[in-house]
Amino acid sequence: MIERGSPELFRGGKSADLLFLGQDPTIVSPRHVPFVLDLGNPTGQLYKYMFGKVCKGLGIPKSRILAWNLVNRYFIDKPRKLAADPQVETHLIHRYSQLSGDKGDWNTVRFLYHYFAGFGKQELEYVVDKYSPRLLVSFGEPVFRVLRYAYALPQGVTMSENLADFCCDHSFTINVGDKELFWLALPHEPTGDRNPHYKKVLAEKLPVVRRQLAAELTGKPKHWR
Repeated sequence: MIERGSPELFRGGKSADLLFLGQDPTIVSPRHVPFVLDLGNPTGQLYKYMFGKVCKGLGIPKSRILAWNLVNRYFIDKPRKLAADPQVETHLIHRYSQLSGDKGDWNTVRFLYHYFAGFGKQELEYVVDKYSPRLLVSFGEPVFRVLRYAYALPQGVTMSENLADFCCDHSFTINVGDKELFWLALPHEPTGDRNPHYKKVLAEKLPVVRRQLAAELTGKPKHWR
């Protein structure tokens, strides 16, 4: 299921405030990207989305960014397709029957969780422990659901509620290993960049998150609105 090799951790500078977390580095073409999320490519869609939209909205410069993947290995095909194989699907449902719900692609979630539990969780915790980012920004529903289960968070919490929490009276946090991080779950590109609903959500919510995050990081009184 897994090919050899993996992209390198992306580091914008010597220290970091924010950790971007993608799903996995598998892409349709056989081209393997050298850095996580192809963030070494200024002309790439992910680069433009994450630095042009998300970082700009949060007010965090590129020099304070890390990027890693939930499962930082190349698969032989997209996890959605691999998880749809009847034998693979039967195995995943039997082994991870607790990962289920009424909505969403739970086969993909189970598939990713299998590898995250195997080695991805340890790797993520190593990155967080070494570089000590304060904010985790994850991309996509499958990543959100795997983290939610792996770190024993309330299973009823949705991505929409995660984002809403940053705009209410408390922050959404996650303990990754021994580190507590603020956690913001966002849609992946192209959904977050092209979908009218998410474009509006990002435009309205990121400035609010920016103000709250600044207050949290500096210890100043919170004035979110």
